[in-house]
Amino acid sequence: MKILSTKLPLKSEVTKEQVYKTIIRWLKDGKPCAAAGEQFERAENKDNVRIVDGYATIETLTGKKNDTQYVAIRLTHIYREQTWETEILYGECATEKSVTIHVNCSGDKTTFKKPPIVRTEIIRAFIVDGRVESGKLPIQAAPIYADYDMIDYLASVMNTHYDQAIPMVYVSKIFNSSGYNSDIDKLSRNLAGIAYIVAEKSGDFGFNLKERTNGNNPYNGHIAIYYPNGKIDRLRPSEISVYGAADSRIMDDVISVVTAQVDKDAPTWQQLYTDKMAADTALLDVFMGEFDSMEARLDAAKKRIAELTEENTMLRNKNESLQSAFDASGIEESIVTKSPVKEFYDGEQHDLLVTVLKEAAMRNGSFDTRQYELINSLLENNEYIGNGREVEEVVKRVLSSGEQINKRDIAELKRVGFDLVSDNPHYKFVYRGNERYWFTVSKSPSDRRSGQNNASDIIKRITVYQ
Repeated sequence: MKILSTKLPLKSEVTKEQVYKTIIRWLKDGKPCAAAGEQFERAENKDNVRIVDGYATIETLTGKKNDTQYVAIRLTHIYREQTWETEILYGECATEKSVTIHVNCSGDKTTFKKPPIVRTEIIRAFIVDGRVESGKLPIQAAPIYADYDMIDYLASVMNTHYDQAIPMVYVSKIFNSSGYNSDIDKLSRNLAGIAYIVAEKSGDFGFNLKERTNGNNPYNGHIAIYYPNGKIDRLRPSEISVYGAADSRIMDDVISVVTAQVDKDAPTWQQLYTDKMAADTALLDVFMGEFDSMEARLDAAKKRIAELTEENTMLRNKNESLQSAFDASGIEESIVTKSPVKEFYDGEQHDLLVTVLKEAAMRNGSFDTRQYELINSLLENNEYIGNGREVEEVVKRVLSSGEQINKRDIAELKRVGFDLVSDNPHYKFVYRGNERYWFTVSKSPSDRRSGQNNASDIIKRITVYQ
């Protein structure tokens, strides 16, 4: 799940070594990634590393796209049952230098209504280190207070068009008050490097701006968001009377627009990796049957190989991170003796017990009981391993659309443990070779709801997470 993306212009004098220095400081300042950051700092060739320490993995690669040379750094961090990925792509071409940042999360149970502040510290790190090139407005983690030295530019924006690369949020002051209909300090920190937060410094300034714009400016508590594509969102005080409502709406709108805008032209780690693998690989015959020409088949094969190789790398990262964390924990004796029932994947029984403990924690809610203390202490020291989450994600992705499944979908299901044992008159799958867990899937689903129900029924029978 993509949380956000942003692209920051860098000063022309910034070097690759300085970019690495900022990234290292960010890594070392974060406790879960500090040890990995120290190893990264000691690496001789930082352009090609792979470091696994605890739940954190750092990888780098280089590539070229559209005449821009890139160095890509990816931090993979496992937190509870979610896998967070932060991609940092330093790009350099003849005319500019930039850094593009993508924040992703593999979890599908959390709806993010605002950027998770701990996950966007890397953006503020580049700003604090003075790496970012400011244009007509300074890129900073604090509000920009609009005063008379800015009045000509702001009037031009409101009379004609907005000409900056990231949105501008203009927050007017409430008449006869020192306040705003937004927490401008918090908003500036959350959206640092993603949007400019411009706040009126005084009520008199608003009156003067109104004269220059013929009343087209936000005033008396109104807020407006100016986007690079010419769109303007206006928030009236009557729409945001509940405290915090303005901030939530602003962050939702800005992040969705900025992420979509950045994704149009900015590469990702996956794209650079796929291009690199497609250029190097010579493997044949992968999902060839769906393409007519040999050229199309070969291109599809190369891309599919790259995707599978990348997926394998991610799984290897996850397994090694978990193993490293377990090795470091020093646990010599288990509280519960493992069942002799064969696990469908590593950590299945552990994750089931964590689920049971979470349910028990909700039932035993009295803070002053021994059960509460022990259950919550166990949960603090036993996080989900999460190896079964991928099975659920694949089942949802393949079946929930309600569309007819194809050869590629069947291959995906097989990869996570579902064997196709019959296709007449319906598809029959058996999970992990255990006949207790067999499922039928219609070759021609009736609609999306039936697909969602089918996926839900399968997950309920095999999951340990509900």
